[in-house]
Amino acid sequence: MNPATIAAVNALIEIGVFAFKSIKAVQNGDKTPEVIRAEWPAISAKLEDAWAAWDAAGKSNG
Repeated sequence: MNPATIAAVNALIEIGVFAFKSIKAVQNGDKTPEVIRAEWPAISAKLEDAWAAWDAAGKSNG
């Protein structure tokens, strides 16, 4: 499997895990929505990097 595909899949899984953990943390009172929003840019950046790698792989593979 293409490394860019693996990176994209991993990033999507990480977003899903982040979402479920965030919902649980807010429900338990461990975190506020504001804290979750502050953590989001780091997660989002991983997805952006994965998409960039995917696009680059697609351009180099035709």
